[in-house]
Amino acid sequence: MEPILPIVLIIFSALFFGSQFVPKKFCKNFDDLGYNVSMIFGILLNAMIWFAVISFQEKICFPFAPTALSFFAGIVWVFGNILLISAVSKIGMARSFTIINLVSIISFAGAVLFLGEMRVAINLILTAFAGVVIIMSGCILITLTTSKKEKLKSKKGLIYAFLSSFFFGSFNIMIMYSINVRHLHVNIAALFLTLGAVLGGFIILLKKGKVQYWFNAKKRWHGLGVSGGVLWGMGNVLSLYAMQKIGVSVSIPMIQGFITIISALWGIAVFREMHDVIPERRKKALIMFITGMILTIAGVWVINQV
Repeated sequence: MEPILPIVLIIFSALFFGSQFVPKKFCKNFDDLGYNVSMIFGILLNAMIWFAVISFQEKICFPFAPTALSFFAGIVWVFGNILLISAVSKIGMARSFTIINLVSIISFAGAVLFLGEMRVAINLILTAFAGVVIIMSGCILITLTTSKKEKLKSKKGLIYAFLSSFFFGSFNIMIMYSINVRHLHVNIAALFLTLGAVLGGFIILLKKGKVQYWFNAKKRWHGLGVSGGVLWGMGNVLSLYAMQKIGVSVSIPMIQGFITIISALWGIAVFREMHDVIPERRKKALIMFITGMILTIAGVWVINQV
């Protein structure tokens, strides 16, 4: 049963992660920075519940270094999340979540370099490189499906999704260093990364002068943001438990592959995100997108073989 549990955790984690921006589709006029802060409160609520679970079961310990690293990881995550929210607003869930498969590459490299998860031989390096090339090919195909009518908007969205990958990849390594190397409890790590995210989110909101805007936003928008945060929070805790059991280098590529499928299904089947392409090119764009998605997942699978 032991090998099955991480796979179950990964699948459910991906279901939550892949659905986290569905609420954003129902409050499109909510500023991305404002939505980010509301989302963080949903994550905090989730983390506090998980923390309460362990507080009744065992003695709680807060070692300074891993706890502080988890807190800082939350600040790093905030920047990635803002970029991803902006990407979803501009190019949709399907394209955004396919582009951020680059997280798999960054997480894999970080797990090898900083977490000591595997001793890499030359044939494994070549296999990993092949996976990188395949993923990049898939991402390039997806970028070609953007609408000419909204070229600038699409370009910005693709850049935001690309940049968010580096923040999320760094976040994964930092948080798992706290858990797998410094042995911080998963639920404590989840709580402190959320507290870091709260601080980071409000600092950005203050800097942009949008605190008053956030307080005056519609209650429905806040509710949707919080629900998105709860979805992410569930996905996060489940993924942390999976990574604790089988490592970052294996877990993240698998999670990203499943997220790609789920978010693409939401984006294309439910929200019809390909409708920003002119009708004459829509069929061709859809074929290119599906091909790009398959290539991306194939690349994730290849990296997973290392």
